[in-house]
Amino acid sequence: MKIIYFNPATVARRFTPFEALKGSTFFRRSDYDALRLGYLCRHHDFYYYDEQSEDLPKIKPDLVIMNVPLNLAGYVPSALKEKWPEHSATILCGLYPTLFPGEAKKLASAVIVGDVTAGLPKLLTDIARHRMTRIYRGNAATSFKTDRGFEARFGFTSAFSQLRTAYGCHCPPVQKDYCAENALYPIPGCWPVENIVKEISGCRRKTVYVLDDDFLTDPDRGIEILERCWAFKKRWIFQTEPRIFEWPRIFPRLQDSGVRIIYLKEDWLGNDLAQKIGEKSYVKHVEHQINMIHGHRIAVGAKIRLGFEGEDHAFYKVLPNFLININLDFIEIATQTPLPFTPTYERDNKAGRIATDLALFDQWSPVVKIGGLSPQALYAEMEKTRDYFYSWDSILKRNALVSQKLGIYNTAFYLLLPNLSYRNNFLEKVGFPP
Repeated sequence: MKIIYFNPATVARRFTPFEALKGSTFFRRSDYDALRLGYLCRHHDFYYYDEQSEDLPKIKPDLVIMNVPLNLAGYVPSALKEKWPEHSATILCGLYPTLFPGEAKKLASAVIVGDVTAGLPKLLTDIARHRMTRIYRGNAATSFKTDRGFEARFGFTSAFSQLRTAYGCHCPPVQKDYCAENALYPIPGCWPVENIVKEISGCRRKTVYVLDDDFLTDPDRGIEILERCWAFKKRWIFQTEPRIFEWPRIFPRLQDSGVRIIYLKEDWLGNDLAQKIGEKSYVKHVEHQINMIHGHRIAVGAKIRLGFEGEDHAFYKVLPNFLININLDFIEIATQTPLPFTPTYERDNKAGRIATDLALFDQWSPVVKIGGLSPQALYAEMEKTRDYFYSWDSILKRNALVSQKLGIYNTAFYLLLPNLSYRNNFLEKVGFPP
């Protein structure tokens, strides 16, 4: 059976013939579900079509599997009609069909709710028996194995390989309503360490970007993975919760294991930064935490969620300098976007403060109305903050401040290169995520 996995892209990222690919190559990475589906469909004629890096392949598929994020839900009908007008069997997966299975099934032959790899085996079996139903739920075990051949395709980054060691949300309760992992993988699952080590042994690239929601949710497991993979001389990038600062003895082990970048999740700065940003003790506290990581030759990024009550023009006037002065190396800014049907969404919806147009649910467009700023003003302030942080003056200043701690090699490859890549993406207006 000929199967196409279609990963759509926004207009700003979409491939255009005879034009350069959009955005920095450093952040243009293959969809990880495509790698997993490639392994599951290895006995079929499987093709991964990514709209950000190539034109429509000249293949007449028997089955089309389309990943649908919330902000591209309205793109589904036109995309399918334009690309496959002969009505191939179409399956929708991803966040939109997971949250809106009733609406999604009207647009396709069937939908997979939750993890696509958990629902696909039964779907393929039903197709072979001509007994396909309309909704499949990911009740089977999550698949972790990948076909890494797709990582080497033209248009995707060669700077690192991606890895998943676990699925599921590990956010604190106040952050769960914003987390897609909580909707897609309600039952967390982990890959055995033995299998992870075997997977890493086959990765040819030097740097590994771990996509887990929190790689150190179990610090002993995380350290075991890193130390057992030490023989392969890998360099690691991952994200984790601020609980990492409760274990100061972990930092030397992370350094010795080859960790090069740590991203602190949104709850590090929290949803109430507007109330804390003027407190000198708080500023010194977070600066000290950053310096703890820098002291072990590891760069630090922060994932920041903005757009909460209390934010106004005065807050955004001091925010850029705050982020620079605490010695952060990277920031990834998102706006407050509670997922539909969560308690936060229902509360804001009842108060008439939330947008209902799913096209705005791209993590960058303001969704929730706040008292201090209009949606247009909030968008402009977030954009100014991001652009100021990645201005040439800021990049040079931040590199000068931490290069002595990180060393020449780490500064060049794990600080300067990502900063320039962020800057390039935002100059090209490719949106969020980078």
